[in-house]
Amino acid sequence: MNVVVRAVGLREARRQHQLTQRELARRLGVTQNYIPALEAGTRNPGPRLRSAMLAMFGCEFEDLFDVVMVDPSTHVERRLRPVGEAVRRTS
Repeated sequence: MNVVVRAVGLREARRQHQLTQRELARRLGVTQNYIPALEAGTRNPGPRLRSAMLAMFGCEFEDLFDVVMVDPSTHVERRLRPVGEAVRRTS
């Protein structure tokens, strides 16, 4: 299994802070093309970038990121939930 951290809340956090993708990239020290890739889920932020994003937006990890386990042979994904988060069941 591979563990992947996706920045699923980045677009909303950026909009709430009224930042353009260009401005966010400049503040984080990444290329301008990296932010749309993070928002689209085609790139995943490393530990340093995750820490910088959490500090910039002043939020909790779960507000910005999802942690997903991916089976490399089948590409089946399973989202990991924080301890204490209720499992939602649909009928």
